[in-house]
Amino acid sequence: MWTIVLTVALLCCSSEGSVTCRNQNNDEVDWYIIYKVPRLQREGFTGLEYLYVDPAGQEPMQAINDPNGVIANTLRPLLMPIRKMPEKFGFISYSDQPPGCSANPRFGHGKGVVMVDKTSTEAPGVWLLHSTPQFPFRRDQNNFWPPNGEKHAQTFMCVTFKYNQFASIGKHLQYIGAFPFEYYIPSDFHQELIDATNWVQVTPPKPSQPLKSRGGQEFYSFAKQKSEDPEVGDLYVTIAKEVHSNLKAQTWGCQKDCM
Repeated sequence: MWTIVLTVALLCCSSEGSVTCRNQNNDEVDWYIIYKVPRLQREGFTGLEYLYVDPAGQEPMQAINDPNGVIANTLRPLLMPIRKMPEKFGFISYSDQPPGCSANPRFGHGKGVVMVDKTSTEAPGVWLLHSTPQFPFRRDQNNFWPPNGEKHAQTFMCVTFKYNQFASIGKHLQYIGAFPFEYYIPSDFHQELIDATNWVQVTPPKPSQPLKSRGGQEFYSFAKQKSEDPEVGDLYVTIAKEVHSNLKAQTWGCQKDCM
């Protein structure tokens, strides 16, 4: 059993139309994690290659910007004009580095896409967290990848949740001060999602929230707080305490032990 930390006719009843995380074959998956390599010309990497893992294991991938690849398959409900979206569909694209600009510093350093189906409380939706500036670049299947997205390494984490989990996800967006640069949330959706699109920011009552994927996998979402006190501002310390485990994080070639 994995325990994973989270620091998402088109919407008919068929598997083909469900709003879920999807693999390269367009099959529904409960979750996946992607590590995109940086552009390393001497090593022969263009910056579009990546490693992928989901509950079934690993599989070879197309380029990350492929219009029929993992990311495009997952985002397909989003990659169309808003006027063509189904009545029971909503989305939020948030980023501190949206296409064409940067968010005001009062917003949090966070990036992601939320896609929600409200046909029932059991209907699936997607939370796709990532680290890529200017993503998605356009709501276009052939132009969703940002022009300079090959340069640096990036990560993506996609989880399929039921609609009833998105109230908590909306709260998380408020906790981190997410900047919603593009969105469409109908008025009868969770108020927490609506508030997130209105730039409402709330101090989290506790460091983490429990979430459960559609497939029953347990997750935790953590909201990093600004503080010079490492007990508050250091996300790794917070995670290690919350999951009651030692945590070793490696960043830029350096290792940091927590707890």
